[in-house]
Amino acid sequence: MQPSSFDGWEINLAEGRALHRTGFSLQVEGDPKDPSAVAPGNPPNHLSVAEQASLLREGMAALAAASGPAVRSGPRVKSRAQQEAEAQAKLFAERSDKPTRPRLSLKKSS
Repeated sequence: MQPSSFDGWEINLAEGRALHRTGFSLQVEGDPKDPSAVAPGNPPNHLSVAEQASLLREGMAALAAASGPAVRSGPRVKSRAQQEAEAQAKLFAERSDKPTRPRLSLKKSS
């Protein structure tokens, strides 16, 4: 596999668009490193499906590289339903009247 070269791409981060010199274009919605939608457009007739797929991968990598380092917005906030489910699971796991189960052991008993 050849190393990625983004020389043939024109990147417009404001619009989330990448245009290759062959005429192949790519539009993303959301963060270029983790887009919510990707719309390839204007595939030239002379490109095979494999070449289009390669351009799609290369265009996504070019957009991601042009967008700079990833920025985390802080810790994820859990929804109330997630918090309640975790609390229920914790209560169930820590019950004192929980039945004991036989344990499986791979050790030979003598």
